[in-house]
Amino acid sequence: MSYLVSRFDVPLYYVPGNHDGSYREAPPEGCESIDGRLITWNGLRILGLGGAPWYNGGPEQYPEWIMALRVLWVKPRIILAGGLDVLVTHAPPRYCPLAYEVCTRPAGIGMSSQHPAKSGRETCLDAPDRAHRGFPAFTRLIHDYHPRVFLHGHTHRSYGTAKRVVIDEGTQIIDAHGYYVFDV
Repeated sequence: MSYLVSRFDVPLYYVPGNHDGSYREAPPEGCESIDGRLITWNGLRILGLGGAPWYNGGPEQYPEWIMALRVLWVKPRIILAGGLDVLVTHAPPRYCPLAYEVCTRPAGIGMSSQHPAKSGRETCLDAPDRAHRGFPAFTRLIHDYHPRVFLHGHTHRSYGTAKRVVIDEGTQIIDAHGYYVFDV
């Protein structure tokens, strides 16, 4: 990330993920963490929430209830800013309301949905393992504030992700692992 900042002389905002524990002590040079912050850049209201679902107690991992509290903590800032344009997270949203409740283990990303009539989806978009689950709190943010873009990583393209871009209630959810170029 530091290379990109020095090469292109542009601001670089990031959120830490579950493999970025060292960033607390030594953040990438020239880059700015927006974890838990809402910033405005060129008129865009951008919210960052780092971290992955809790699976082994490592750095930057959160139980679902803690992430829900983190989301609750930033909501007043979203309201004061007049909304949200871009949401940047490490983990994806929880796509299906049945995931991990009705489907104790979702079929997996890109597989046929176990309950298409109940979920409203023919294809499962949730990972079957704890480490790569999405957060329901992120889905609620999408439904409450309708950001134009939701960028996430964590579910690497090599994991068999069915779609790189998913639209949910008008929000473009982009799996930005590696890189992804888009216009806002």
